[in-house]
Amino acid sequence: MYNDYGLTQTQPTLDSTVGTIAGVAIAVIIIAVIIGLAIAIFLLIAKCKMFSKAGESWWKAIIPLYDRWVIGKVGGLAWWWFPIFVVLTGLTTKITIGTEVGNSVYTTASVWAWALVLVEFNYYYNLCKKFGKSGGFAFLCTILPIIGIPMLAFGSAKYDKSVQVDKNGVFSIEK
Repeated sequence: MYNDYGLTQTQPTLDSTVGTIAGVAIAVIIIAVIIGLAIAIFLLIAKCKMFSKAGESWWKAIIPLYDRWVIGKVGGLAWWWFPIFVVLTGLTTKITIGTEVGNSVYTTASVWAWALVLVEFNYYYNLCKKFGKSGGFAFLCTILPIIGIPMLAFGSAKYDKSVQVDKNGVFSIEK
């Protein structure tokens, strides 16, 4: 194809367009993974610092599920909240993987996920009370842990083991 000056003009081919789109998509994915890893590492460092402030070894924050056991212990929750957390985590994970939207199993997984959020809130409720924070702060730690946990870890909050909390957390029946 010639332009007005008699020179040939190349038109982009479908292959080069698809290649460009694929390259951009790969770059976006790589950037997202790097940002995700940075956030995960930052949150892990914050949890290690929070454990240290509570008088626990920092390495306990690194081990999945065991960190939840320690948070329950440090927060003064009853031991049986841990099996509830583990079962709900397992149900939510197992049911959600491989289910289709609109399936009744997917709805059940949503119920388990919301129950898991409530149990997670209960963990942070007692923990935040021990750090001198409110239930609203526990909500922040549950919904936006990337903000709440670093505030506990790196902020001025001090852990006070003597603070009285209910072993059932926010679900206390003795109120």
